[in-house]
Amino acid sequence: MKKKLISIVPFLLLPLFLPIYIILDNLILVDVFGCGCVPSTQSNMFNISFNANDLRLTIFSALSIGLFVWSVYISKRFNKKIAKFLYCSGVLIVNTLLTLWVVKTFMWA
Repeated sequence: MKKKLISIVPFLLLPLFLPIYIILDNLILVDVFGCGCVPSTQSNMFNISFNANDLRLTIFSALSIGLFVWSVYISKRFNKKIAKFLYCSGVLIVNTLLTLWVVKTFMWA
């Protein structure tokens, strides 16, 4: 039972992290990094061109890669190579598609 729960976590971690990130984004990150709006109106605390959209892409991409690496570690418990491959590629595909959806949907315009 515990092994099954652990193997589900890489699929659920990104969707569970999303509401927390949205709250942080609205309360703190947009004020610090700027909204990514029209470049002439953009301002942030650091006076750089890196904005909240770039930060979102970076964080969710890093999480997707980290979850893929974790899934490779978890897949060592599987007996068949095809099961390992399907599990790891499934985690990578699901998290990559979710990352692309998050970046496109929650873009500050």
